[in-house]
Amino acid sequence: MNNLPPTTLDGDKRPVVNSVAVDPRSLDDPHIAACLDYWTEAKGDVFAPRWVDFHLHQLPARVLPYVLVLDVDGDPPEFTYRFWGSGHTPYHRRDYTGKTLTDMADAWSRDLLTQQYTAVLEARRPLVFLNSYEGMEEPLRSLRMPLSDDGRTVTHIFTFADRRGVTDALKALFSPDVTTDPD
Repeated sequence: MNNLPPTTLDGDKRPVVNSVAVDPRSLDDPHIAACLDYWTEAKGDVFAPRWVDFHLHQLPARVLPYVLVLDVDGDPPEFTYRFWGSGHTPYHRRDYTGKTLTDMADAWSRDLLTQQYTAVLEARRPLVFLNSYEGMEEPLRSLRMPLSDDGRTVTHIFTFADRRGVTDALKALFSPDVTTDPD
């Protein structure tokens, strides 16, 4: 897994300039490492841990606001947000807990995430996506890891999408919250 070649998924999507999948161990990031270490311990000898064996409270408190957990159902897969960390709401401008990925307001984000979640389904291993956005100097890192309730298929996806040091430039890329009354 350390030799995973970079994979460009969406170089023609705007405002995403590029998204490259890399092996999580190739990065020097203590938060990604903590999530990956916990995932590895929880999975034991199977390809991915079960959701019931993956306890979010055992992760560092610093990562929890930036965690997402999705249920994966059907063929083609439908992704439903089981857990939406509060740190994502200021950027997406809404809480998607209990909502599907197809409910996401911004088509560019929905398309990017569909590609990334599908890549995790196919790879059946943790991947980090380095997402480069217009107007942002450094790519954002999004760790995505499979979970499996049956030991054969990916039934959930765990995500830690680091937003430390992100400015309002990212927030400006998302649609305004249509549920907020301007008065």
